[in-house]
Amino acid sequence: MATKTLTRGQKAAATRKANLAAEAAKTSAVEELLPQTETPKGTTTRPRKATAPKVDPMFSDNPEETVDPEGAPEPEVTDEDIAATEELNSEEVPEVKKERRMSIQTQFVPGKAALATLTPDALKALAFVSTYNTVDEQSSSPRQHGYQRDPLSARFPAIGRYFAQAEGDGIHTHAHLITPIIASVRVYSEKERARFNFLFDRGEISKIHEEFGKSVFSIVDGQHRMGGLFWAWEREPDFNPDVPVMLYYGLRYADEATLFDDINTNQRKLPKALIEATKVHMESGEPSHQQTIREVAFALAQDGDSPWHGMVNMTGARDPEKPVTYEGLRRATGNMLHEKLIARLLNRDFDLDKIAKKYWELVSRTCAPAWQDRPRLVVPIEGGDPVEEPVKYRLKDLAGVASVSRLGADIIGTSLDQSRTEEEFWSAVAAQVSKLGQIDWEKREGNPWTSAGAGFAGMTGLYKMLYELVYLDKAPGVSANE
Repeated sequence: MATKTLTRGQKAAATRKANLAAEAAKTSAVEELLPQTETPKGTTTRPRKATAPKVDPMFSDNPEETVDPEGAPEPEVTDEDIAATEELNSEEVPEVKKERRMSIQTQFVPGKAALATLTPDALKALAFVSTYNTVDEQSSSPRQHGYQRDPLSARFPAIGRYFAQAEGDGIHTHAHLITPIIASVRVYSEKERARFNFLFDRGEISKIHEEFGKSVFSIVDGQHRMGGLFWAWEREPDFNPDVPVMLYYGLRYADEATLFDDINTNQRKLPKALIEATKVHMESGEPSHQQTIREVAFALAQDGDSPWHGMVNMTGARDPEKPVTYEGLRRATGNMLHEKLIARLLNRDFDLDKIAKKYWELVSRTCAPAWQDRPRLVVPIEGGDPVEEPVKYRLKDLAGVASVSRLGADIIGTSLDQSRTEEEFWSAVAAQVSKLGQIDWEKREGNPWTSAGAGFAGMTGLYKMLYELVYLDKAPGVSANE
């Protein structure tokens, strides 16, 4: 049955389609289960799909971990950077006309590595970045997503200002300090390489894309520098530097992902969330329990039909709007779908992605106020119309997610015991999840439901209360059967 866990690649097209329908209405089947509550065609590029080889894990998947190491946070983003980013996203920048240059300067290892230079506009026009939200035809992931996070655009202005700063005579004193960007040129024969180099030196970007595809010039390292340089190129009239780019020919997707991982891991400690998200598609072959959990957690975080879509911090950088990281969700999902339970589910031909998504869909509808972060209405002391006051809830922070996930293992297990058909199974799950509607998830002093600590450390106490409510009909501070 283990092989069945991995062979979900045939669902890639359907899943990507679901991603584009992120805001689509949730399935009516879930609503019926719950009690009523308040609540690139035409290209000439030959297909070159490569399978990623197994990559040795760099971090432990030890299930006994009791802390949640998120790694170093992102550098602080200043108010000036945020303002500049808003300008970047909203302001209409006048069309800029400057000389476009691109040239291969020298080959270090014939047929393997070369140094090229491009002006920022040429680099932006030619480059492809394999990110979580782009489709990469070489990706070994079932969803064909890339291996890098999306860029933090708030960093562009600071990078651009640094390289574009000038002295009184207009000389950009830092333009020569631009460090080489690393690019993978996805050509795989001597003939293709010679043709690519010929078109590159002629500056025929559209022809390169026509013959080799949009992803032929894949940026492995330097997407923030590229974004910052183009930001400055658009705004500084005299800024038009020759950006150095190291070209590596013939790398496959797995080679790029491994090189990216090695570069960034050695530069500084990456957030664990980013490491785990990258490992989703770096390991292949017979699935381990850890890899299965990564894929299910990734589906929860990224698929458009998941209640978690758009709510999970995929990078590990601090984000008050997304307190749960992919790493936290992965560990919580591992608590819910342990190996023995997965074996039972697969023996009944259940789809693991669907199990996780539908369980959280039931939770989100049962606990709608907390899931939707609903404010409360407060009448001002001085009188007048009620005003909305924000409310902090525990449901979607790490302790809440970990506890509800662990309870999910119990609910799914007992529902398997009580059912013969899938319909009976989901009816049993819904009946038990509906009891969570009694919980007060608001984080406030004196609320026993949210008195446990934060993070995974607070899971034990909250999980105990949830278990006693569902299976013993016991609320905090109340004896069973009272």
